[in-house]
Order: sequence, then structure tokens, then C-alpha cells
Amino acid sequence: MKAVRLHPENRVEVEEVDEPVAGPGEVLVDIKAAGVCGTDLHAVHGRLPLPGLPVVMGHEGAGVVSAVGDGVTDRTVGDRVLLLPSETCGECGPCLDGHLGLCASAQIFGMARDGTFAQRVVASASCTLPLPDTLPFEHGAILADAVATAYHAVATRGALQPGESLAVIGCGGVGYHVLLLARILGAGTVVAIDASEGALEKARAAGANVCVDGRADDAHRQVRRAAGGEGPACVIEFVGGEATVSLALRCVARSGRVVLGGVGIDRPRLPPLVSFIGKEISITGSMGYTRTELDRVVEMAAAGTLDLSRSITERYPLEDAASAFADLDSRRNSPIRLALIP
Repeated sequence: MKAVRLHPENRVEVEEVDEPVAGPGEVLVDIKAAGVCGTDLHAVHGRLPLPGLPVVMGHEGAGVVSAVGDGVTDRTVGDRVLLLPSETCGECGPCLDGHLGLCASAQIFGMARDGTFAQRVVASASCTLPLPDTLPFEHGAILADAVATAYHAVATRGALQPGESLAVIGCGGVGYHVLLLARILGAGTVVAIDASEGALEKARAAGANVCVDGRADDAHRQVRRAAGGEGPACVIEFVGGEATVSLALRCVARSGRVVLGGVGIDRPRLPPLVSFIGKEISITGSMGYTRTELDRVVEMAAAGTLDLSRSITERYPLEDAASAFADLDSRRNSPIRLALIP
């Protein structure tokens, strides 16, 4: 079958690989759509340590079950499914609490094991979730990453309440969905911050009241004014840079909440303690989501409450994976999510 594999020295190849076979407790899924995430770019550029190269890339995917292994009773051939981004141990505290993103033993598809940038992938049956007939495969592919991660950040870690003001820094794949979900959750004034005018245009369509160029020297003042002078009650950062974390801390209101969800290697600094403590700012990280939260966003998307019609900016065949990576890297056309269609 065809697959996109990452080799040592950051070499990406579309090549023929052996067909995977479903073992006990596993299913074989014919991939119909796979989302291309910023984390995939980190892997391509060598920013993530991946010891088991070569590996089939991709951790977002949806498709149809084409075979089941011994012992599988809750999936049958022909089922439409979406895949979780990783295999988890199922035994640690976070797993038992349903928080899949915090399993220390998680094997992420496309990194620790072969992933979804292929015609087929093998996964534990427990790593699949039924995909409602009303949802296209490309939407199913991103629900278990870009969308559920956004929900966890704004609804749980950010604890956004109806009428509260919100600022979102970084309006790409995950930040865009934070904006959509904030409107569903009843947010008051919503401010979008990004360095791309194209991304800000998409943010307006997603429900942002005010858009701010994050590169402006007075960006923090613009955000505070837009939120009523005191600043937004909640600021969610999905860039992962020192400058954007600093901006989040400068924007937030007294007794406000800053949620950091952007993954990066920068080492941001706290503001002077006299102002940080004096404002009683709460800072929290946000990683992944719980299974209950994933079920919730699938339900919202299936019911039409959550509109994902603009979420996929561009579609590519597997053979054009290099073009997808290049377009995401350059942010051509300000992508929200790109999809590979095997």
C-alpha cells in the first residue's frame, strides 16, 4: 500500500510498504481522510525526537473498518470510525480518569507507531470511535485532535462562562475551533489575535468580535480595550512562543485565567511578581482532552451545532504530501486544517 514515511535526516517519502494486519484486539481501518497537524511539521523539521524511524506519519484520521482481529466484539467490518491520536495504556491514573492526553505511556500514531498518512492503518479497537453517518470523513479525522483539544482548552481548562470575554492568541487549526466553541458556550466579547490577516479574516467568520495583529507594539492595549478596558477574563494561547505567552499575560484581566495550549520549546518568563501576584493571574496548561469531551464534540458536530464546514482549507492526495507540508509551513492561504485523502 502507499504511505508517507519519515526517514532519518528529515527525509519524507511516499512509498510502497507492506500491508498491515490486524492482530488480537485490533482493527484494520481503510483511511478515507487524515488531518495534517502542526505537530507533523515539527516531526518533519526534526524538532521532535523520534527514535523508531522510518515511521508512517499522521495522527489524525478517519475511515472504514476493513478487518477485525481476534477478540474484537464492538467493531465490525464496514463500520465508519474516527481514530484517537495515540494508543494509551488504559491502566494509569489519567487513563482511568478518561484523560487520554496525559497517559505517560501513550504511543502516538505517526511518531511511536505507524500512523494515518497511508491507505490503511492498524489500531486497537479501543482507539476507534463510531463516526456518525452525518459527518464526512475529513471532519471525523480532525475531531479527535484539533476540535476536542480546543474544547478541553476553552470549556474545561479555561472554564469559560456565558458572557465572559475571551481572547485567543493563534487562530490556526486549534485556535480557530476555540473561537467556534466559544460562541456555542455563550462567550461575550471575543478577541482574535494572530500575525496573519488571512487567519484573522477566518477568525471573524468564526465569530470573533475584534481582530488584533499580534505583531503590533500595542497589541496588549488593543486587546484590553476591545474587552472593555480591564482585559479579557480568559486568554487562550495556541502558538507556543515566548512572545505570545508574554502577550497573554499582559492582556488578561485581574483575577483572569491564561490557558497555554501551544506546544513549543521556548522558555517564557513570568512578569514581575509584584504585578503577577497583585493581579492574581491563574496560568494553566492544556493538553489533549478527555473521552467525555471527545464524545461531546462529536455529538455537537453530528447535530450541526458545531459547524466544521470551513475547517478543511485544502485537500491533497497522499502523493502530494510534500505540498501539504510546504503549504502548512508557509501558511499559504492561512490554513485551518489540511487533509490528505488516500
